[in-house]
Amino acid sequence: MSRFRSRAAVTAGLTAIAVAAGCLVVGPVQAATGPAVTEGGHASTARLRIGDDQRACSGVLVAAQWLATAASCFADDLGAGPVAAGKPQWRTTAVLGPAAGTTVEVVELVPRTDRDLVLARLASPVAGTTPVPFATTAPAPGEELTVVGFGRTKEEWAPLTRHTAAFTVQSVSGTTLALDGRTDDDAICAGDAGGPLLRQKDGGFELVALASQSWQGGCWGTDPAETRNDAVSPRLDNIAGGNTLTPGAVLRAEDSLVSNAARLTLRADGDLVVVSNAGKTLWSTGTAGHLGATARFTDSGNLTVVDADGTTVLWESATTAPGGSAVLQDRGDLVVRDAQGASQWAAGTEVRHDYNGDGRSDMAAWYNYTDGRDAIHTFLGGTDGTLTKPLKSYDVADGVWDTRAMKYLTGDFNGDGRGDTAVLKGYSDTSVKLWVALGRADGGFDAPYTAWSTPAGGFHISYMTPHAGDFNGDGRDDVAVWYAYADGSTKLWTFTSTDRGTFNAPFSSWSAPSGSWLRSRVKSVVGDFDGDGRDDLSVFYGQGDDTVKTYVFPAAPDGGFTTPAVWWQSASLDWNRTTPHAGDFNGDGRDDTLVWYDYPDGSDKTSTMLSERVSGKDRFGSAKVTLSSPPGNLDVTRMQFLTGDYDGDGRDDLATLNHQADGTVKMWTWTARPDAMFNGGIAGWSAPASSWVFGSAQFFTTYPKS
Repeated sequence: MSRFRSRAAVTAGLTAIAVAAGCLVVGPVQAATGPAVTEGGHASTARLRIGDDQRACSGVLVAAQWLATAASCFADDLGAGPVAAGKPQWRTTAVLGPAAGTTVEVVELVPRTDRDLVLARLASPVAGTTPVPFATTAPAPGEELTVVGFGRTKEEWAPLTRHTAAFTVQSVSGTTLALDGRTDDDAICAGDAGGPLLRQKDGGFELVALASQSWQGGCWGTDPAETRNDAVSPRLDNIAGGNTLTPGAVLRAEDSLVSNAARLTLRADGDLVVVSNAGKTLWSTGTAGHLGATARFTDSGNLTVVDADGTTVLWESATTAPGGSAVLQDRGDLVVRDAQGASQWAAGTEVRHDYNGDGRSDMAAWYNYTDGRDAIHTFLGGTDGTLTKPLKSYDVADGVWDTRAMKYLTGDFNGDGRGDTAVLKGYSDTSVKLWVALGRADGGFDAPYTAWSTPAGGFHISYMTPHAGDFNGDGRDDVAVWYAYADGSTKLWTFTSTDRGTFNAPFSSWSAPSGSWLRSRVKSVVGDFDGDGRDDLSVFYGQGDDTVKTYVFPAAPDGGFTTPAVWWQSASLDWNRTTPHAGDFNGDGRDDTLVWYDYPDGSDKTSTMLSERVSGKDRFGSAKVTLSSPPGNLDVTRMQFLTGDYDGDGRDDLATLNHQADGTVKMWTWTARPDAMFNGGIAGWSAPASSWVFGSAQFFTTYPKS
């Protein structure tokens, strides 16, 4: 007799299958379905422990730092009611990976209202486990799917091993599937809620739906008279998943792309937003108020937001990239790429040097102690932008490092969404090594490793001025070196990074003959000044009369640099008194520049030049005074600066370690406003001279101190 039944018959009386956890029974698993999963199998399926073992559910890794699971697991009334977005109200951990050996805390929930689905962000990315992609084709009646979970079996109350069951699709609606166990022994049980329903494809699996409601016939603890094993599951094949939109892809209300550092969500009101791990909206299309709007990546490679009528374009990236993609990088930037992978446009939403992945910039310093020891200290950014007491991580004894030939950089060199640090070091035999220390989830750093090296006779440390930025737009920061040769000629060299945090062999691009560019007259900064998703190099060049010309060297798709153009100049500023910086100070997605100017009377001002495009030409606009300090208040020679988004609001701020007149050191932050003006300075951590020596700390930066 046919097992196909009407939807009403399948769904009537079904119960949610999140479970209040009881005692855990350890032993061989004979699931309600078939053999237990072999060790290491379905490693992407997670066991969720909610509260103090109050509830148990399952889930599936869909990105390195995100799970998909059933929203009902987190409802106030088990299996019913709305779920609040944000931090789970009960502490939740996910156990997954080979042999279910990795435990990570769930720190954020992003629920949907149209189906039993929540995206759960983990505290840190899961290494060594491959996420499962969302299916993109609808299941058909009669199709067989495999469910994986940690729920009850025939003999066990709460197994610690994954098990599987086979289900046949009965019918399909807009948001759910009606299912029936392939045999009488195939059932979805309590604790399986949120577990994946998988389809085999190309030697792997794709995610079609999640376990949600079931009759639980044959499960441990179910009335023996109950033999039904029908189930209903929320569909995932008709919503966006992963981190990429391909031509023709559509985002509908509540759809999200996710990455380690951010998520892209089309809100129900029609606004397309990038939201950071701090929960702050970093970028928006400004299309709120348009219910029913969709976001589309067109066949021509244009990212658009279209009104409910299906034709009116409310916003567009104005890109032409047939065969390309829109990608939310793990470092948090939303970019449009062409078919060859070259970035064409970016939202500018990466949060630079965020060492603990909380959505706010931090600062890190190499500290050389008076006894010869060396350590890396991290100053984490607070919610108000202040910088906190330093966290010491890497710490080594005297004799390991010689800081006299070391140059310090910061960037996300492996592209995992957390900032790393790097040291370019020269040795007595004239060899050079580039060392990288990867960022950890707590904001500290692992021990440095050699990421690139060259023997004697190649590069010489004294001629190298290093910079860090994503110069080829692939989502990982690279290193660019301004190389001033002994004969007076100049070259720009690029060291592109790999996903392991190492560097490829360098190649040169732009060059200049002897005498045309003097390194002693160069003050350089890094930023994506034209908004194409690749960081550029800008040079504030001191002319012979000490006036200033600002050049921009645009980055090419391969990470090299093209011919520079003048973007701004001033005949009134004395180059010798300028300290340039870069950052997105107004939050428009394009990096700007500013100059800290030290006046002869002892006063100080910052003048900000916003990046703009006028009549098809990129440039820096007129200088605007954005911060003023009276005579005697600040001394630029006693300050170490670094720009970054320290309060996580999508605008870069200005921070410094200041060597106070009384010998103490103190962290100061000037947060940026939407008009690029800076708020008054707010003090963070401080220490007396007896415990922190200003000159012993060298901060990791993306461009050299000037």
